Amino acid sequence: MKRPSFIAMREPEPRDFLLEIGVEELPARFVPPALDNLRQLAAAQLETAGLSYAADGLQTWGTPRRLTLFIRALAGKSKDQVQENMGPAVAQAKDADGHWTPAAQGFARSQGVSLEKLEVRETEKGPRLCAVRRTLGVPTEKILPEMLSAVLGKLNFPKNMVWEKSRFSFARPLRWLVALYGSQPVKFEIAGVKAGRKTYGLRVQGGKSFDVVSPAKYGMLLKDRCIVVDPSERRHLIEKQIHQAVKDAHGKVRLDQDGALLDEVVNLVEHPVAILGKFDEKYLALPPEVLVTSMKKHQKFFPVYAADGRRLTSRFVGIRNGVSENQAVVREGYERVLAARLADAAFFYSEDKKKKLEDNLSLLQGITFLAPLNLLNKTTRVEKLIDGLLPSLPMGDDRKECARRIARLAKTDLLTAMVGEFPELQGVMGRIYASEHENPEVARGIEQHYWPLAAEGDLPDSDSAAVVSVADKLDSLAGNYLVGKVPSGSQDPYGLRRAAVGVLRIVSDRRWRMNLSDIALAAMREYPFWNEKVGPPAHAQLVSFLRQRWAALMAAAGFRFDEVEAAASAGFGDVVEVFARLKALRDIRSHAHFASLSVAFKRADNILKQAEKQAVKGYHIPRPMDGRSILIREELLRDGSERALFSAVVQCEEANAPLLEAGDYAAAYGNLVALRPTVDEFFKGVMVMDPNEEVRLNRLNLLIRLTALFRRLADLSRLQDVPSAQAVSQKS
Repeated sequence: MKRPSFIAMREPEPRDFLLEIGVEELPARFVPPALDNLRQLAAAQLETAGLSYAADGLQTWGTPRRLTLFIRALAGKSKDQVQENMGPAVAQAKDADGHWTPAAQGFARSQGVSLEKLEVRETEKGPRLCAVRRTLGVPTEKILPEMLSAVLGKLNFPKNMVWEKSRFSFARPLRWLVALYGSQPVKFEIAGVKAGRKTYGLRVQGGKSFDVVSPAKYGMLLKDRCIVVDPSERRHLIEKQIHQAVKDAHGKVRLDQDGALLDEVVNLVEHPVAILGKFDEKYLALPPEVLVTSMKKHQKFFPVYAADGRRLTSRFVGIRNGVSENQAVVREGYERVLAARLADAAFFYSEDKKKKLEDNLSLLQGITFLAPLNLLNKTTRVEKLIDGLLPSLPMGDDRKECARRIARLAKTDLLTAMVGEFPELQGVMGRIYASEHENPEVARGIEQHYWPLAAEGDLPDSDSAAVVSVADKLDSLAGNYLVGKVPSGSQDPYGLRRAAVGVLRIVSDRRWRMNLSDIALAAMREYPFWNEKVGPPAHAQLVSFLRQRWAALMAAAGFRFDEVEAAASAGFGDVVEVFARLKALRDIRSHAHFASLSVAFKRADNILKQAEKQAVKGYHIPRPMDGRSILIREELLRDGSERALFSAVVQCEEANAPLLEAGDYAAAYGNLVALRPTVDEFFKGVMVMDPNEEVRLNRLNLLIRLTALFRRLADLSRLQDVPSAQAVSQKS
């Protein structure tokens, strides 16, 4: 019997894959983004390599000591690749005698195939020669070593370190690597660490090593050694243990408010165990904010409240990393450390209360703000800026006096011992200390002038606090932009993006009619750094930055990007006014005639631009917001359609002037839409670039007046889903 000339090869079976990166203790904040980054890098590498895996089969887990990648049902080899490259048309492939032409020969040679192996493909342009390259898939075992090295080399962290001779950079030194495809180790080495199947147990139990037999058994093997590798499972355990710990004490932990602390603690431990502790009740005399900060910030303890969730008790919950052994000893240690902290806090609080906040005012000159300036200089500038703002704001005299007092005392709590120990309590301690000597609105304002603390954080609840917040933030923005300390990429060490968003949100929320460009300029001029060389460019850069932040806020609110650009390009500064114009533009955009009207505007604008290019060098077509200053000579209006357009423009100017003054932009847009038939007739019957110079200039002036009607509302050339002026075939 004749043997077959080939043996059919079976596709290799998919297998689970595991990568564990063992490291020295990672900071808690490094873990979540590292796991996201690991997942993204792995997915990208697998796609590039042509390796498939089960749906939702790519997972990452992590603890402070290990980052883990698990892939379910990873294919046994990469996908076969078929690449088709098109060549010359079949009709050009052979000559009249049936011989291959130089074109066909050159194509085959460039593709590295013989002429006989060229195939034919039907295309829209007829049949063409095609070179087909078929590449068989590569076994996964051969792909993984290089892929894993690439993934580890690209992992991102806020800070990296180098610790060995290869100069490999990572957040913390690598200590071990586990890499298994099925039950077989994947051999590769990085930073002097060879991958294998050996991992390590809980450090507090000695960190003994053990083998991982397969990816599927990884989680259970670790759990048997008191390691919970899945962060979501650790979170659930911590929440459950906390509730159980406070149950007997009839207390409550406000996990809804302690989410950030919970996130941190989840990534501080590998095996969480909750321990209920207590402190001396005498410390309950301290402000609750001080107690909570002492527990949460430094000790990572969860404060325990009474059953109603309001009153703070003398209990706390700490989360240890380890098994439930020697609980009493651990509890005693927790209580001793916290007692020392609270004793310090009590001392600081007592010392701070011996004087008023205003006593610290002169000492602000010892705190640098934009060297060689200091916080006393900043206080003076903010006070002056507020004096310039207050006359135009709808605030009573008592509110204005509160604003001036808040500005004067806003930074004085930075000199207190308590804020020196707990910097995160700046503003909070100012409120607490001021409440004993100052108007309650002033006390609250000292805290709230820092608000919003985050992009979507709470805004100040009084006009007085709000105006100080705006002035303080604009002063910081102005100074930093003057000295060139501006945000770049993801870097924003001075929180200028947050400050800009805060200004925009406060002004918009209170509907204050103020020009931020003018105020920013006034703020900059108060700095000794200001001069006519660096000042104007820095001011323009800052206004552009505020406009970008406003555009981002509007996009988040659901407005289209091109609408935002169109509205802002017609004038940005008064954010209440530009928002009203933006809303009116969005509403009118759905009108049946708006698209054709927008085309007419673009056509007129393009004609003006072309005329400017054709004129003598240095000549510029004026672009006034109010076109009524542009003279039209009626005796030069020859065509009936241009006389009709002039009349319609004049009528619209007169009708829109009071509407624009009143902020009725919807009605103003309605008048513009009514111009459409007249504008259409003008472009059908009139050649703007007439050979007669006087007639040509008169018609250009008419277009200037026409486009000015639109520019006061929006720059319609920024809109993207209407036909371009060039697409409309009309004579000009």
